[in-house]
Amino acid sequence: MKTLSSMFFVSCIVLNLLFSGCGSKEEENNSTQNETVSKNKTEIQQQSSIQTQSNTSSSETGKIWGQIVKINESMGKSINSGKSGHLEEPVAEIIALLKTIPEKSPDIDPVKLELLKVKVNELRKSGIIMDRYQHDNKASELKEEYSKFNQALNDIKSALLL
Repeated sequence: MKTLSSMFFVSCIVLNLLFSGCGSKEEENNSTQNETVSKNKTEIQQQSSIQTQSNTSSSETGKIWGQIVKINESMGKSINSGKSGHLEEPVAEIIALLKTIPEKSPDIDPVKLELLKVKVNELRKSGIIMDRYQHDNKASELKEEYSKFNQALNDIKSALLL
């Protein structure tokens, strides 16, 4: 009886292995599915990494632009109040901040970078003229030049889509 039951169990195990294919198909299917899931996760992580880099560079540019706006507003208030000090410092700060934008946002279009360089040169010249007008106590000319300075900043903002 023991031999008969042992043979029955052995034959059941053999039949089970034959019908299931020794488990190799399931293991192959599971490993293929795991590889596919792993590849999909990697692709998603890479895509989110790229999006994060784009968002980071634009948020850095936004932070820089926020600093520029604060400095410019402060300079505008002092010009409009007639109590402006030396204008070289705030203009130099704005220009220095503008020069950091290409470093913080390496994905900027080369055409926009060229426009940024041209406008920075305009701002530098306008800043020199504003400082001269301020020292000569020519308030109306100073305000007119300041409006040109603001226009150049607005052109930069429009070009960079901030």
